[in-house]
Parts: sequence; C-alpha cells; structure tokens
Amino acid sequence: MTIKKLRRKMKFKKTLLNKLLLFINPTNKFIVYLSESLDKDVSKYQRHIYKYYKRHNRRFVRKRRLVA
Repeated sequence: MTIKKLRRKMKFKKTLLNKLLLFINPTNKFIVYLSESLDKDVSKYQRHIYKYYKRHNRRFVRKRRLVA
C-alpha cells in the first residue's frame, strides 16, 4: 500500500470514528473494530516513517563515527 493511500485511509477512518462517537457508545463492537483498524494503520504509517528516516540518516551516522 502506498503512503498516500494509507494516509487517505487513516483520515477517512478518523473522521468516521469521530462522527460515530457522537451518537454511538464507545464500547460498541463496530466502534472498537474501527478503532483497532485505525491503530493498525497508524502503526504501519509510523513504521514507514521510521524506515524512511533510517534510510536517509544512515550515511551521516557512519561519517560522524569515522570522524569522532
């Protein structure tokens, strides 16, 4: 899944969850399922951000170690 699709999916689930929580009890099965699904997507997104960060900062860490 691309990062744009993941971001769009998260935004949709977040707005849907916020709207539904105005009318439905938070312990409802559907609300719990939606919340868990949103958590999974957020963790995927954060994992992608971390991998991107590690990939782009790996070079600088090696250079600093060699200099120090």
